[in-house]
Amino acid sequence: MHPSSYEKMAGFCRDHLGELKSTPLTIVDLGSCDYNGSYRALFAHPPWRYIGADLQPGANVDLVLRDPYHWRELKSDSVDVLVSGQTFEHTEFFWETALEIARVLKPGGLCCIIAPASGPEHRFPLDCWRIFADGFRAIARYADLEVLYARTQWEELPQYDSESNKWHESILIARKRTDAPHRRWRQRAAAALHRWLRPLPRKVESLIQVFYSTNGAHSEEASIVAGVEQGDWENVVITLPVGAAAAPLRIDFMRTFDLVDISELRVMTPAREYFSATTSRDFDRITVAGDAKRAPHPDFLRLQISGADPQLFLPVLNVGADEHPLQVRLRVRVHSRTDANPS
Repeated sequence: MHPSSYEKMAGFCRDHLGELKSTPLTIVDLGSCDYNGSYRALFAHPPWRYIGADLQPGANVDLVLRDPYHWRELKSDSVDVLVSGQTFEHTEFFWETALEIARVLKPGGLCCIIAPASGPEHRFPLDCWRIFADGFRAIARYADLEVLYARTQWEELPQYDSESNKWHESILIARKRTDAPHRRWRQRAAAALHRWLRPLPRKVESLIQVFYSTNGAHSEEASIVAGVEQGDWENVVITLPVGAAAAPLRIDFMRTFDLVDISELRVMTPAREYFSATTSRDFDRITVAGDAKRAPHPDFLRLQISGADPQLFLPVLNVGADEHPLQVRLRVRVHSRTDANPS
């Protein structure tokens, strides 16, 4: 967590909660897992009760949410303060998250949300959005929250280094309205009806990222990403730019379950096939690296996933100056050991 984000949250704590130091508060930190810092030190002071909530277990996670958009673990009107930093940009449908924030906050409860308005792509495992102050105001209105403050830090502040300043973070501070109970019930019923009439995608999407290179150095700028739904076998075709070299190709898998199975992997153009793996022996030519290791299977390449960055490296391919773009073709399945038919 970079200093500018922490200090913005500290400002919210000071200015909006400073007079409540002796008041028991339930404070939920959404997206709390401590990868490079957390807000816990700002809020973990009795009689306040700090709850770090995230979708996966980890450091600084007290509560694992099973569904990102329907928090059955948190009752309606049960949270005094909800904070979240550097989470909304990674959330596919953050407007649904805003509805859940409004549901769990007590009437008069506060939320403080921080997200970047600029900066380079930083998947973890997704990077979906940049949000301006007007965008935060709009999403607060969508969730029927009263906006107290919304601003984007566009200026370069001298107290921060370039790593902090480049994100130009936006901050939203909003309050749940103290409406009559019948109005809150109508809002809650409308949200439930909305979920029923316009359900979110049934399956989660994993990402497959192919890096191409002339010298073994791989970068985000020289990569192409495709999606695959989790659970079933899928055919995926990833088309690289014309002239993309394969010295070597690297394939990363993001947002996976415990297992990734590959029954076919080909690198080809319409005129020529440069690489083909369809048998267990063929897959021996592929190097498994990062947060993955090869698990035994007689028919295909099975990857056992242990973290956020499983990788495959193909052998160096001399693709020459083919006028057609390279295509990476995979038949792949992302699934869990607990699936009914993992064989």
